[in-house]
Amino acid sequence: MTPSAPPSIKAMVQAVPRSLGSYGPVLEEIELALQSPQSNISTIGEVIQKDLDLTARLLRLANSPFYGFSSRLSTVAEAVSLLGIQQVQDMIIASSVLEQFKGVPDTLVNKDSFWRHCIAVGITARLLAMERRLPRPDKFFVAGLLHDIGRLVLLSQAAEWAQAVFALYQREKMLLRDAEQKVLGYDHQQIAAELLQSWSYPPALVQAVAFHHAPSLSGARLDASVVHVADHLVNAMGIGSSGEQFIPPLDERAWALVGLNTDILGRLTEAVDAQILAVEEAFLKH
Repeated sequence: MTPSAPPSIKAMVQAVPRSLGSYGPVLEEIELALQSPQSNISTIGEVIQKDLDLTARLLRLANSPFYGFSSRLSTVAEAVSLLGIQQVQDMIIASSVLEQFKGVPDTLVNKDSFWRHCIAVGITARLLAMERRLPRPDKFFVAGLLHDIGRLVLLSQAAEWAQAVFALYQREKMLLRDAEQKVLGYDHQQIAAELLQSWSYPPALVQAVAFHHAPSLSGARLDASVVHVADHLVNAMGIGSSGEQFIPPLDERAWALVGLNTDILGRLTEAVDAQILAVEEAFLKH
């Protein structure tokens, strides 16, 4: 039996640990180094190299088809120099989020499949941003990677309510987010928005995640549209699953805003296939 009323979004988010896991100290050191006028790329590289696991992840990703550099990078300083400090910080934060939710049980959603789906959406969103020549395409990877994070909050903090959502979804054959709305009065987008706001993520990224199913309502309409189209394409490709068995409808205004030429779909699919294993290696393998 579930309690009489679902938990509030705020209560669930407040129950999520605020720590950035084992990567928190590294990020703090990077922030401190950036405040020093003496800091440089080598300084940042030395901070990251203190964490052997993080160093291995960063070099795996930097040398993968995700970035496609022509020469092999052998040091963290080289990777930071070519990727940029902001992109490296984004990668560390994304890794810490995956670590944060690694204990969520697989009873309703298979976590490997969940993260495979989210990584594919991140890769696709980044590729779309690059196709459109949007600034900082890596921020779209982070938005895509975290777009369904609200569902993990629900699974980890309100398991009985998550079971009720999935029972309705399976019984009525409706979209999973519609089942969330019927049972809870809110959905995973709203949970994610509250979580990312509490973690002080940039407003445009919060908006892109919060409205990835309804990008026309977002204050960052283009960002949300890119994530929406990426999610739709990955669902159509059948790469992983965040629990949803059906393909959510495509927002035609978002498709028009992204301005995707259907001629590139084959190339896009090939690029996702080429990159996904390398990105999974960097983010999911220890």
